[in-house]
Amino acid sequence: MSTASSEQQQPPHRGLWSLGGTVELVAAFTAVCLALYGAVLYLNYLYVRWSGRDGVRRTGSGPEAGPAARKRDGGGGLDEAALAAMPVFRFKAEPRGAGGGEECAVCLGAMQDGDAVRALPGCSHAFHAGCVDVWLGAHATCPVCRARPALPVPAAKDGGDRRTGA
Repeated sequence: MSTASSEQQQPPHRGLWSLGGTVELVAAFTAVCLALYGAVLYLNYLYVRWSGRDGVRRTGSGPEAGPAARKRDGGGGLDEAALAAMPVFRFKAEPRGAGGGEECAVCLGAMQDGDAVRALPGCSHAFHAGCVDVWLGAHATCPVCRARPALPVPAAKDGGDRRTGA
């Protein structure tokens, strides 16, 4: 009976008890690794949002909110002052035998005599003024050749002519 009493004094599952400590250690290590991985992902998310590389345009009162910031990377359209600086003229169709009719590449409609037409400076492609104004409000390039319009230099606001000194 002495052997039976010695077997009862030992823990019945000593192997599982030592394995339980290993499982707890592995579980704790996994939890720490997952927490660190989550922290790295969150910091990456904050960096992308803060740096503006997520593709979302934000408006605000800072210097990055102006039209120059949107144009720096080629996105966004022209502002109303740039559109107003481009001349608008009335379309006059050529005689029938001289060539084909002109077509607005934005709306695909034919230009009629008397239509308000805007020719983009630089590439000289012509469109209905209303059509190309909507396009240029969203894109800063010509709808046909994707060239940036050569915008005229704004006049001096003081009213004096700088060349003559008057």
